[in-house]
Amino acid sequence: MPELHFLNSLDYTILGGYMLMIVAIGIYVARFNKKTADYFKGGGHIPWQLSMVSLFISGFSAFMFVGASGITYQNGGGAILLFSLALPAYLIGYYVFAVLWRRTRLDTPLQFLTRRFSRETTYFYTLLAVVPNTLVLGIMIYTLCIFTSTALGISEQVFDLGLFTIKGFELSILITGGVIVIYTTLGGLWAVMVTDGIQFLIVLLVTLIITPLSYAYIGDGNIIDGLKRLGTDAPEGYFQIDLEGKPFLFWPVYFVYIVFGYNVNWHIAQRYYSVADERDTRKMALWCAGLSFVLPMLWILPIFTTPIIFPEIASLWPSLTNPEEASFVTLALAVLPHGMLGLLTAAIFAATMSSTDTLFNWLGAVITKDVYVPISTSIKGAAPSERTQLWFGKASVACLGVFSIFVAFNIKRFGGAFDVYMKAESLYKITLFIPVFFGLLYTKTPWWSAIASVTAGVVGVFFVGITAAREAADGITVMNILFADINATWFGFDLTRYELNAIVGILTSGSVFLASAFFNKREGDFKTRIESFETDLKTPAYSDPNTKIGSEGLIAYRLLGYLSLLIGGILLLVTIPTLDRNGWLNALAGVIATAIGISIIKAVRAYERRHQPPHPAPIEP
Repeated sequence: MPELHFLNSLDYTILGGYMLMIVAIGIYVARFNKKTADYFKGGGHIPWQLSMVSLFISGFSAFMFVGASGITYQNGGGAILLFSLALPAYLIGYYVFAVLWRRTRLDTPLQFLTRRFSRETTYFYTLLAVVPNTLVLGIMIYTLCIFTSTALGISEQVFDLGLFTIKGFELSILITGGVIVIYTTLGGLWAVMVTDGIQFLIVLLVTLIITPLSYAYIGDGNIIDGLKRLGTDAPEGYFQIDLEGKPFLFWPVYFVYIVFGYNVNWHIAQRYYSVADERDTRKMALWCAGLSFVLPMLWILPIFTTPIIFPEIASLWPSLTNPEEASFVTLALAVLPHGMLGLLTAAIFAATMSSTDTLFNWLGAVITKDVYVPISTSIKGAAPSERTQLWFGKASVACLGVFSIFVAFNIKRFGGAFDVYMKAESLYKITLFIPVFFGLLYTKTPWWSAIASVTAGVVGVFFVGITAAREAADGITVMNILFADINATWFGFDLTRYELNAIVGILTSGSVFLASAFFNKREGDFKTRIESFETDLKTPAYSDPNTKIGSEGLIAYRLLGYLSLLIGGILLLVTIPTLDRNGWLNALAGVIATAIGISIIKAVRAYERRHQPPHPAPIEP
């Protein structure tokens, strides 16, 4: 197997500089946040192109480069199907959900529950949604640190920090988690949008370079020969459309999760209602559909080469529970030059930040606007000031971040990243989002329908967990109830815990929700709320055709352009000291980043010239 080149001082400098850059972005754009609407939805005037990029990149995290790379290493054909399902999911958003979310005219995601159902429903969801989503945040940080600590070569090293000693893996959790919390707490949604843009650029650069490079590597310098070798030397059955250890019903169940995740997940709603015009939401959905098909395909292409280059990858990473999850970082350490390695680590860091900061922001919005403000108002008789709400929101984000770091420290014993992530989502996503999915489309159910529906789903999934725990070797424990696997047969189909959770959740939650329509009564406040909600869903949310991009949007675009130039300049500077190992790739990436930066800045200046108010004619004496 080829020699691996771990990150050196040059890569550390690039990675450290990136961390400082994103913290600086959070501090800089914090001045946009005059009130909570700015902090949590960008004032409702996020440019659609920026929101579209953020919507797309928020679906990426270290999970895509760790858990998903493990799936691709083992199942090439299954990975192709697995990562292409976002395309039809986004198209459903294009035809149905994008416009509906914009017409809801929300300030926070869970405000939908108050308008469609009741304030009690919002409290109920908050209680159930915050904890599992914080668990997901911890999983994201954990998978990110598998990548970074492996790339840095510090995973098993022990560091003496004076008061205590700590392993490199845990140290990476503290540092990366801290950076994520600081910049998200300071900057709000504008910080999320700006950094999402630069993260998209980095992921694009790395993808465009590592894909052809990996095939040139196995083809002894010839990309075409590399593709031919893939066809002849790939493991037997590698491109069959299946996943090792997954039953047939995994596929339809996974597609249901994807449809929910890309249409009624809270951060998706937040992106759609944060733009000014509903017509722009359809553009966002259509662009995301295309990007979510093309870029993941480009990204998994290099992973196809890893079973050929590293057939015994477990020997390289004996301490990892699932060593194939390190296949992407291993490939990068083998073929990329220094400089690009630092950029790649920054890209993985960036992708995870895009997902985690999105979750942090909407969870903070929920706790502030849907819990703190109503409770404080009922106690004091008046709503807290905007300044108080803003500070409370930032404090909420910070506390969630600290708790998610704690989760990341304690999740290693639960298994591989992919399986842990999927099991965690199967515990709650179906049951929580069935009332959202159907409630947005069908408004003929009573105010309590979501509470009853979710309760039924949670009870059903809990009994699945109890059954799984009873069959586990160490019996009924909290962790076994949550994560223990189970094998069953249903109408001749094999099922694991993941499929059982989903099927039970769909049948129980969906049946109760639809059956509640027989008891629908519109009275009092609920009658007023639901009729107002139905009116909004029927009323187009168009912006003034003469509306221009606001000053914050132009500043955000200009900032993206300058940051692209900065990244391009750094890559060009590190070309010469890395020429001994494919350093020309740094120059190539630098030229691409520079060209993108110049294009963005020119576009902003051209827009300002077109929309600059004419100078008044001089007054004749």
